[in-house]
Amino acid sequence: MGRQPDLWKVANKNRRLQEVLEKRARRIAARATAISRANGGKANYSVRTGIRPSGRAYADVVSDSPAEERGTEEVPRINALRRAARGQ
Repeated sequence: MGRQPDLWKVANKNRRLQEVLEKRARRIAARATAISRANGGKANYSVRTGIRPSGRAYADVVSDSPAEERGTEEVPRINALRRAARGQ
């Protein structure tokens, strides 16, 4: 992919866009927490925001329990974050 035009970088630095991304991420985190608790999980979800080196704004929802997300022999697979992101 080539260089990003200046307009793209300016648009992604727009505070309103970043607020919308963060609001959406917080809704997903809240839904993931609800799904986790409903299934007996204890994972906590946090939101990380920023601008990538290429200039693209992002908001990531992060779980502190990868085992709960993927499952292990001791921890059942809940997939709360995946389910919340897909609207399930």
